[in-house]
Amino acid sequence: QSNLWMIDPRVHDLGKGIHKDIQYPGKGPLPVYQKDTKAVFHFRTYLNNDEQTLLDDSRNWDEPFELICGHNFQLECWEKGVQSMRPGERSKFFCWPDKCVGYAKLSKTLRDMHKKKLNKDAVISKSCCGSQTTGYCDLDKITGESLIFEFDLLSVEQPGQYSKQIWTMSDEEKRALSVELREKGNQHFKEKDLAKAEDCYARAIGVLEQLGLREQPNSDAWNEIEDSKLPLLLNYSQVKLSQKEYAVAITHLNTVLKRDPNNPKGLYRRATAHAGSWNVEEARQDWKKLAEVDPSQATLVSKRLADLTAAVKLKELEEKERLKGMF
Repeated sequence: QSNLWMIDPRVHDLGKGIHKDIQYPGKGPLPVYQKDTKAVFHFRTYLNNDEQTLLDDSRNWDEPFELICGHNFQLECWEKGVQSMRPGERSKFFCWPDKCVGYAKLSKTLRDMHKKKLNKDAVISKSCCGSQTTGYCDLDKITGESLIFEFDLLSVEQPGQYSKQIWTMSDEEKRALSVELREKGNQHFKEKDLAKAEDCYARAIGVLEQLGLREQPNSDAWNEIEDSKLPLLLNYSQVKLSQKEYAVAITHLNTVLKRDPNNPKGLYRRATAHAGSWNVEEARQDWKKLAEVDPSQATLVSKRLADLTAAVKLKELEEKERLKGMF
């Protein structure tokens, strides 16, 4: 690997395994980087090979990356590199393989987020080439590789100059935010502003998912967080039902009913979504199970089943008439 480190003599050594090459100098004095200082920058990631193969470019994802200092960011070389920069500066950081551990996971997260932004219902791949990996073959191949990170530092903001990011909040702040977002979502739904209601519920679910990342799966704390997500998933699915996006509603209701198989609201809404998607047998099964777990709903279930049977007969009749007209 000796040829990888035959770099321009302008390169600055930021410690073992991190070498900086300034492409364009920034302006003004070096900012004070303290805990909770926010650095906003675009980045490109290259393989440290002869071609400098491009892996990622944040400009393709529209929004720059935001790094909050002093929170044990998973890539120490990024935090150390950014803290050596001035606003307006572009620099390349040549990093040894041991300094790049964690990049594949970070890149996967950013790529998945971009996919979800482009298509909220996008299916995120969990495997590549038949194995349980990142889902991106190029990322699966960078283990043990040296990488080059190119940063364009756009701005530096000190604590108190920006709104706190969710992941920097305390657990108590996150729980309070999830409750606040749920209440706002409920209000938007009452006002029939489905887009805002959907956004609030989705953000509240995201907050709880971040809380869950810190807990051991199936621990008491983890289970409490998973249970807290159920009302939000139910509300989100109701928005999707109102928007007639039945397949999306079914996906989220499957999550609810996997955790709580006898949830009456979950059964009612999934039955409605199946009926809307013309999944007749699935709808019947959910209606019947609802009557079993909540006998007070028996009359309503009977009516829904009768309505479904009538709809099936009507559709069959219409289909016969359509076929008759073809001959």
